Amino acid sequence: MAWKQGLAKAVQELRIHLCQTSAASKGARDFVLGSYAELKKANPDTPILVRECSGTEAKLTARFDFGVEKSVSVQGLDAGGVSSKLQELAKSGEGLPRSGE
Repeated sequence: MAWKQGLAKAVQELRIHLCQTSAASKGARDFVLGSYAELKKANPDTPILVRECSGTEAKLTARFDFGVEKSVSVQGLDAGGVSSKLQELAKSGEGLPRSGE
């Protein structure tokens, strides 16, 4: 769980897209309910946006420096799988170029 404290070093913004009712988004909903507060507390200056829309595919989108964005599908995963995908997404941003800000 130490990677959660370093999320802000790699990610400029995190968006979580999910459907409020679909079974395929259940893991994403459970992740938000169980981990949002912890993530936000560990990264208070990083925007973490939850986007709900009926019928949308569950996915995570991270924005890195210089406007680079990467998305991964979390459709059908449980909360642990969503957490693993987020960790992979954050790790993928560590190798990207950084702005001087």
